[in-house]
Amino acid sequence: MSSHYSFLGALSQKNSVPSSDAETLHQHENRATRRRPLNAWISTTLPLAIHCILSVGIILFILVFLNGRSFNTADHTSYVQTPEGKLPVSFSLTQPEIVAIISTLIVVQKGALAAWVTPSCWRIALFLMEQRGLDRRDLKLLIKYRLLMPWTYITSLPTFMIGTLLLTSLIATLASPILTSSIAWSPWNMPIIGLPTSPIRFQVLNGSEFGSKTNWTQSTVYQSKVMREKIAQKSLGLVAIAWQRDTEKGVLKRVSHSVEGLAIGSTIDNITLPYFATHSIDWIKDADEVPSYVKEIGPRKAMTGSLSLSPVEPPLGGHGTALLVPDLSGPVDWKADTLVSRTIEDKRLLIYYYRMRGIPSTTGLPPDVYQMADGLDQYVFAWVTFSAGAGTCKHYQCVVSSRLTIQNSTPIELEPHLVTFQALSMATTISASLVGGNISIPSMWNNIDDFIEGLLVRAYSGAWTSIVDTVASGLTGGSVNSTYHPALPVLAARINKSQVYGWLGLQLSVTLLGIFFLALQYSRSEFPLVGDATLTAFYLDTTGLSESDSPHTFVKGTLVVQEEDNKLKVKAE
Repeated sequence: MSSHYSFLGALSQKNSVPSSDAETLHQHENRATRRRPLNAWISTTLPLAIHCILSVGIILFILVFLNGRSFNTADHTSYVQTPEGKLPVSFSLTQPEIVAIISTLIVVQKGALAAWVTPSCWRIALFLMEQRGLDRRDLKLLIKYRLLMPWTYITSLPTFMIGTLLLTSLIATLASPILTSSIAWSPWNMPIIGLPTSPIRFQVLNGSEFGSKTNWTQSTVYQSKVMREKIAQKSLGLVAIAWQRDTEKGVLKRVSHSVEGLAIGSTIDNITLPYFATHSIDWIKDADEVPSYVKEIGPRKAMTGSLSLSPVEPPLGGHGTALLVPDLSGPVDWKADTLVSRTIEDKRLLIYYYRMRGIPSTTGLPPDVYQMADGLDQYVFAWVTFSAGAGTCKHYQCVVSSRLTIQNSTPIELEPHLVTFQALSMATTISASLVGGNISIPSMWNNIDDFIEGLLVRAYSGAWTSIVDTVASGLTGGSVNSTYHPALPVLAARINKSQVYGWLGLQLSVTLLGIFFLALQYSRSEFPLVGDATLTAFYLDTTGLSESDSPHTFVKGTLVVQEEDNKLKVKAE
């Protein structure tokens, strides 16, 4: 028993290929072919062109408009926090809206790809059946899944290229996660420029506030031992506020209540920071390099002598303490300092309390470092080259890095300052206290150089800031105005360009392979399927093909399509 498909039995059987507008028949060797007009080629290539244009447009949107741009998280109009209250910020798209725009563009682009691939399956099927023939299972796979059987790829170069076109089109359809995952949304506090804000005030000392006074002992605030002890205690608190255990090389920080109302990420212009930079740490490996003033009294007394030169003299502390020791053969204590701005660029001996009764405080020392015993304890030494003073942040290169904390975002230059000597003297006290309390300092166990560098900059920073704030608060004119840009929490788009270009390359591969197939079809096919191929199946005369009695699961017989009253109707026979 056999029956047949008749896809258009009632229609004219003379047309073996789809018709199109204004087509003209030409007879050649008893075979009817059609010369396709220009609009047929346009309708064929239009989906492919739209897909290409949309693909390039999406990439331009992502790389040119989206990359590095910031967007609000929820509302179109946000409010930024300032010391004066909240101020409105100009209109901006939200991050969910940007995601929706990209998703919509991808959907439209995939629709254009589908509009090209779907009719291309029939074009490919007829082309292959015309050129080399096509197995029934290959036709079924091609129409159902838009793919060719793997072994058909090696039959010829055109077949290989056509199979690659189908496979690439399928991958391109499924490749949208490559593009969407290339966009990372990073939380960022973006400085807002152009808001009507009033300057904020910072404490400052430039010498004019002291009038005719020439020495620090003449300062009403600083001559009090109680006040100096309060300054030292405040220094420890400032270090704990500003610093964590990270090394943070090259970072200078200052704590100020003036920025309490500003969000993290706000930028500030014209503010002075304490400046301390360690240029080198050279560990002493020979006993002859140890200064005589240390050998004569021993390292412990040398450290105690260094502390005695400080405005505040604390206990030495336990092992792990590291102190910069000036030349004790001709020491200058804090009382001899005059009210003169200066920088200090020096090379000083550092004494490190290494072992206490045989227990080491670090494993990071060089293996051949010289160790000096003092009782049951051992000490090591290094020459430290450093610069101390102050530095001014200009052009909004200082940022609020944490609550009450301002730090530089770019390198700043060393400048003289009135507090340099006093801050460096008090830094020995702060260093001993920081190690004793193990407060906000890098770990000394593995990398001793990072520990030393971090300890020194923290001690100087805390002492400098505390002295300036405390002394200037009791003087007339001890402040300066600074402008700022308040920060707004936003989401910034960060683009992985390799993924973006990979996705674009895949889409453009479809374009190039599609052009290749159209050129191949035009040059080799006697009846290229150009134009609207939507109803191709209905125009095929398959009455010569034998099928089972029930080609459809729920239909007995053959489905026959007939035209009645200018409408297509299907019946089972």
